[in-house]
Amino acid sequence: MSYRPIGGRRNRSAAWQWGLIGFIPGLFCGVIVMAAVVLEGTVPAYFLPTQAPEVFTTVVHVVMTPTEDPNQPTATPVSQFIVVTATPDSQPVTVAQPTPIQAASNEIVSVQVQATQVPTAAPPVSPTEPLQPADTVPEVLILVRSLTVSIPGGTISMGTTPVEVAEAVNECTRDGGTCEASYAFDSYPAHEVTVDSFQMEITEVTFDQYVAFLNVRGPDTHVNGCSGFPCIQTQNESPDAPIIFDGANYSIGTGLRPHPVYGVTYYGALTYCEAVGRRLPTEAEWERAARADDGRIYPWGNRWDNALAKTNRPLDTPPGSFPVGSYPNGASFYGAYDLAGNVAEWVSDWYSERYYEEQAAAGVAVNPKGPVAGQEKVLRGGSWNSVPFFSRAVHRQSGDPKVFQRWVGFRCVADPPNADLIGGAELNPATLGLDVPTPAPQDLANANSQPTQPPPPEAGRTDDSSTSSSAG
Repeated sequence: MSYRPIGGRRNRSAAWQWGLIGFIPGLFCGVIVMAAVVLEGTVPAYFLPTQAPEVFTTVVHVVMTPTEDPNQPTATPVSQFIVVTATPDSQPVTVAQPTPIQAASNEIVSVQVQATQVPTAAPPVSPTEPLQPADTVPEVLILVRSLTVSIPGGTISMGTTPVEVAEAVNECTRDGGTCEASYAFDSYPAHEVTVDSFQMEITEVTFDQYVAFLNVRGPDTHVNGCSGFPCIQTQNESPDAPIIFDGANYSIGTGLRPHPVYGVTYYGALTYCEAVGRRLPTEAEWERAARADDGRIYPWGNRWDNALAKTNRPLDTPPGSFPVGSYPNGASFYGAYDLAGNVAEWVSDWYSERYYEEQAAAGVAVNPKGPVAGQEKVLRGGSWNSVPFFSRAVHRQSGDPKVFQRWVGFRCVADPPNADLIGGAELNPATLGLDVPTPAPQDLANANSQPTQPPPPEAGRTDDSSTSSSAG
């Protein structure tokens, strides 16, 4: 007997009725939710067609002002395009560029705009990369730049030994100086390097030459016109600075015209060399020029002679620099003057205390250019403000590339072939206002020479002979 419920007969299922009752409210809720999603704009991307990116190219003008970044050794020349990445109008435009951008105040620079998905930064600029090709150097700078001598390439022993340093310390002490062997620890160990042939300027860059450079570059160049950094001070910034700037032109007193320019920053030296179609020497090139093939300790030989270079010895020597080429018998084997004393010289390398150790461990280096980065730049050659210990051709000093020092100058080098010919004729030293004889390429260790003229009076003399080799 089948089951029959009380109150009547049921022979069909009611499931479809309950399903219908549940479906209608669910459908209503789903419609409401989808409408809200559409209005809010959060429909998943795979429900929508893919839109091709809009490609456009335009040119904008950007007004840039000079900035200074101590972490950047050089700045990107304003002549280079700056790559700007652009997106459709609904999204912001982003700029990919080196930091900092250097330009003269209120200078208008054309900027190329490209549509792309990934920002592309401009390639890095080498600290020694010329700002302009040599064939575009203004004629006035070609006429005033120094003559050069050829330095042949070769393999040399770079650095010094504990025995040589001990002898130099003893000599310094006998002469009334204060020197320590620890001042030379960054010049250990001696190691072999190979350099290619190059041309080195016979003399250090003079005030006459540097003022010509400033006038070619234009008013206010000295403020931040050297890779975006200050080049040098004028009397407007410091009463001790010898260069005069009247707001339109630069000038220098007659007495200092043939003297090596001093107080120039590393960037001021770098930019001058680039402006005349040359570059700063590397540390290895500088030592090659000073030591020749026989590894001499001083440019003229292995024995110190106060009469062959301008340092603060003897004790009664007047402070300050002498005109370039005042010690012709103290020239190097190749004929370059004042590689010892007068003013210390900037080279292109960043300074590292342990760099020689790293080079020695790596084997023979070819055209080494120093560490890839650093806080200070290398200085070579000693100066009028230090004892002879610092004027040894193997000695290293360093300095802040943005600081003005009255005992720091520079000279430039060039890659062969030399560009000192105009119309097939070599420049005459008289063009520079100098009377500089060319020495014979021989060892002049025992020769004697006196300065050709006394230096102008200079106040505020300080002695850097007691500083460490990295303190300048």
